[in-house]
Amino acid sequence: MIYLSLQLELIIFSFIFGFLFSSLLEWFNKKIMKYPSYIKLILSVLLIFIVTYLYFIGIQKIGNAIFHIYSIISIIVGFIVYDLLIRLIANNNKK
Repeated sequence: MIYLSLQLELIIFSFIFGFLFSSLLEWFNKKIMKYPSYIKLILSVLLIFIVTYLYFIGIQKIGNAIFHIYSIISIIVGFIVYDLLIRLIANNNKK
């Protein structure tokens, strides 16, 4: 069993990570549009490996690499919040 403060730190880290990862993916996809599909695949896989490695380094530093379902949920919520925020900004700019 892990401490509540440690769980909270992991959840916050995962949420921020999901938010930043979503923005990184959006930027990355815009930059690789002009390349052939096999280069896109190689670069995408490389990006996923690098980002996953960075995530596990982060949770290693925070809580000795304790990984819970809350972390996955928090990353997904970070993705969703980023998407909703971008849509909200885009809709406000249209008006």
